[in-house]
Amino acid sequence: MSEVQGTLEFSVELHKFHNVDLFQRGFYQVRAGLKVSPRVPHRLIATTPGNTGSDCSFSSAGVHDGVHEDTTVFSRIFQILYRNEEVNVDDRMLFTVHLLLDGERSLFPKCYINQLMLQMYNLYRSLLKI
Repeated sequence: MSEVQGTLEFSVELHKFHNVDLFQRGFYQVRAGLKVSPRVPHRLIATTPGNTGSDCSFSSAGVHDGVHEDTTVFSRIFQILYRNEEVNVDDRMLFTVHLLLDGERSLFPKCYINQLMLQMYNLYRSLLKI
């Protein structure tokens, strides 16, 4: 049995957020995650290019590297106050998936990336749940 190593890179760029009509003023954050099929041996690496610091801060993006959970990348925290408000986010998220495939069965990945998740969090409400 021959094995083939493959690498897929997936990039998400958040330039601006335009508030159409949020019901709650406050501080928000966009979180992204990539789900890979558990049937394929893989390694997922998530980074935030351009973020030089490894620590998490309110003014920069970062990575939560979950051991038992999925790896999540989060944007910087931004404040929304008004309807039709536009906020510059300017964050990049890069997902790199290293795959180990069976060379005899399939050379091209059919559906190894299951889902890209984008979630918007109101940080005040998230803190109330703790």
